[in-house]
Amino acid sequence: MTEHRTVVGAAIPTTAITVVPGGPIQGALAAPSSKSVTNRMLVAAALADGVSLLVDPLASDDSVVMAGAVSALGAAVETGPAPGSGSAAEVGSGAVVWRVQGTGGRLVAPADPIDTALSGTTMRFVTALSTLARGPVTVTGAPPSLRRPVGSLIAALRTLGAEVSCTNGRPPVTAAGGGVAGGEVTVDVSGSSQFASAVLLVAPYARADVVVRTRGAAAVDYIALTVATMRQWGADVSELDPGAWRVGTGNGYRAGTHHVEYDASAAAHLLAVAAATGGRVTVTNAATTLQPDAAITAVMEAMGAQVTRDDDAVTVEGPDRLAPVDVDLSGMPDQVTTIAVLAALADGTSEIRGVGVARTHETDRLAALTRELGKIGVRVEEAPAALTIHGRTRRPGKTRPARLNTYDDHRLAMAFAALAARVPALTIEEPWCVSKTYPAFWTDLRTLGVAWHPENP
Repeated sequence: MTEHRTVVGAAIPTTAITVVPGGPIQGALAAPSSKSVTNRMLVAAALADGVSLLVDPLASDDSVVMAGAVSALGAAVETGPAPGSGSAAEVGSGAVVWRVQGTGGRLVAPADPIDTALSGTTMRFVTALSTLARGPVTVTGAPPSLRRPVGSLIAALRTLGAEVSCTNGRPPVTAAGGGVAGGEVTVDVSGSSQFASAVLLVAPYARADVVVRTRGAAAVDYIALTVATMRQWGADVSELDPGAWRVGTGNGYRAGTHHVEYDASAAAHLLAVAAATGGRVTVTNAATTLQPDAAITAVMEAMGAQVTRDDDAVTVEGPDRLAPVDVDLSGMPDQVTTIAVLAALADGTSEIRGVGVARTHETDRLAALTRELGKIGVRVEEAPAALTIHGRTRRPGKTRPARLNTYDDHRLAMAFAALAARVPALTIEEPWCVSKTYPAFWTDLRTLGVAWHPENP
């Protein structure tokens, strides 16, 4: 019998799994809701004055950790609206709803440290939030999260008058609380765009206006997503010039009912199955979005896939033979795993650039891809911020069996699923790590027709 555990409502295998290639995959389904949008909205709702409803939020490990963090700071998050809160037209029949009791910016200081587990986004956003608490707050996480940099964020918050500290640029973080004075700051985002997003999200509650400028290369479209969310929730944000914004005080977030859009990062993993197998997959809820990972379809087109849009539905039809690609993924570095796997299946040599930040994610993704793709005979050359991948698996029958280590990294696990849907005899270890952002991933793959079975069933 298959062993499963339940994570926020989804059944997930708890043993390694083997995916069985079955030819071109055909199917259509909805992608999960966006983690990036859910977590940004949780910050806005927590700081707003009044009750907010988040409709169809992502229920995954990362977002549940974020909800727990804002609850610890005084903004209680409950499932389902209170009686009379939100009309049926606003919420929609059968929708999942999180009800957030806002604090009006008056956050409390919990007695215990806030554990952000493996969520880097939560670690950084809550670090900024903690500066607004009425007392000291410690923010910590699981060991892999404690290796993720926060030094640039700490420096920016200090410049704005917050009292906050860390050790050698890494968590745990301790904030004295008491608020943020305001002023002008330049944030180094070369390590993560989340540093600027975290500062921007709390800026409406500073004592004086805040001007945020950025320095360094980053996935800047995620900062644009932050700004759009802030405006949606009523904050006063104006763009001064590219990479610079003024945030006015006195206009905090307004409580309201907001729907969470689909997750473009998760959708990419579904569409990759079509590109890898020469199949045809439609994501039915892919409305126009500012999420940068939605641009992954253009990279798939460059590799020979056909991409079509019909209203909110996006379809990728994979080619018989994938072409190599030369691409800069600095705007969507999370997708290095997806494109690396497709490059491994391509006829020729691919160059993937601008992905140095992926070395500081859940694991060093560039090193992990080099090791794991090497197990099936794909030669990968590493540079500090790039990969060169010599694709060779057009003849999958010549590819040797392998166990692919995911390093407990959800992006690696989902990317390897597309590879294993094409290449036989691949076993994926730690498949449960998808619960971080996409608990229903393996169930959805079966819906598309991708067969897999657990080890030692």
